[in-house]
Amino acid sequence: MSAIDDRPHLLPEEFDEATRILARTTEGVRLELIDGRLRSRVGPDGDHGRIIQWLTRICMQSRPELWLYPDQGLKVQAYRKGRARPDGSLAPSGAFVGQGEWADPDSVLMVVEVTSYDTDTDQRDRVEKPRAYAETGIPVYLLIDRDTCEVTVYL
Repeated sequence: MSAIDDRPHLLPEEFDEATRILARTTEGVRLELIDGRLRSRVGPDGDHGRIIQWLTRICMQSRPELWLYPDQGLKVQAYRKGRARPDGSLAPSGAFVGQGEWADPDSVLMVVEVTSYDTDTDQRDRVEKPRAYAETGIPVYLLIDRDTCEVTVYL
């Protein structure tokens, strides 16, 4: 294996710069960096937003000291080399204050993903993200799967 093969497809610093540029020129596209690969997602639809709203209400009723932060970027994977933007991150109120777009995930108790109707949702939400969140030490990954009408909890 050569030194080039050892290098991830995209470094976190390159990803951060790319997202800054795209934020000024593109609307409705969300970028993530998982396993050194750039992933794009379309913005959520109304049903997607409604599911997050419902889950936020449940979380607040059960644990009012926690908040389900929608779309907070997290530094994920071993050594924080990835960047993911879960649909929700359950953490104590104020956990991400002052951390910017890509926050440290140490205070996150659970991440939530609601499947989209993208072509790569199967690979991203059911394979790559469960592994990335587990590597990061996030204890719970909740997948709300609109394709199969199932909720899966990864511990």
